[in-house]
Amino acid sequence: MSGSLRSHWGYSPEEIWEPLSDQDGAPSALFNDLYEAAEDFLALPTPESLFEEIQNDAVKAHTAFCALNGSDFRDETAIVEFLETAYEVIIDYDVPGEPEIFKQLLRQFISKYNLRYRLDDPFNLRFLLPGSFTNLYSELQRLNSTNGHLSGLLQDFEYAFDRYARTQDAAALKTCIAKASNYAEGLASTTHGTPGTLGALCNQIGDWPHDKVKEALQNLYKFCSDYPGIRHAGNPNGTRRDLSAKDSTLICLLLLGFTGYLSPLVDERTVLGV
Repeated sequence: MSGSLRSHWGYSPEEIWEPLSDQDGAPSALFNDLYEAAEDFLALPTPESLFEEIQNDAVKAHTAFCALNGSDFRDETAIVEFLETAYEVIIDYDVPGEPEIFKQLLRQFISKYNLRYRLDDPFNLRFLLPGSFTNLYSELQRLNSTNGHLSGLLQDFEYAFDRYARTQDAAALKTCIAKASNYAEGLASTTHGTPGTLGALCNQIGDWPHDKVKEALQNLYKFCSDYPGIRHAGNPNGTRRDLSAKDSTLICLLLLGFTGYLSPLVDERTVLGV
């Protein structure tokens, strides 16, 4: 999962825990207590005899804690909950400045690795939506890896988006939106097993939570077909203004965001990132 704590956990000893332990006044039992806190969030329990050794030996605790991998935790949420518990552990030490240093180190870690979180005071680690969209895009890439047709359609969109971003050309903007709609239509066609228009395919596939969600995509497709020069010659009487830079981003985000409904092979938990 892109931007996840789990996939970047291996960098945390160097970036967070070692600098924290090097602070003046840091307790000698820091890693013993951190490992004890982490134990409740691991996928597999530590054997009892080993756990006792770790609890009674600061050096072994340091080694064992820093050797933990992201995959040793139950899931992404377990790491978030461990960090929140670790903050309480550090608060309980009552070492002046230590909690703020921990928050600073964690914020730097999140920023450096572009993780999908924001740390709010006093200590609330927030999941943020951009990471989920990145995960959705990664899921589409995974689906495309076994389908050359879909891979080509998404590459066409990426090329068109890059061209528009570089040139700010009005024709390139329309091409960019058209290619995004082509990809959505191609994914829907692949799921249904036969080619068709995106609007019609919406009636055949998809786990829609409400008809209005389905109709929203159908209306977006109608826009792509009706606005002059995107998919067809279109109807100039229906336009309210010229397209602008925000349309290249927002309309394409909508079209690609709807792809999560167009294939049952998109892993929703992977997209959420938990």
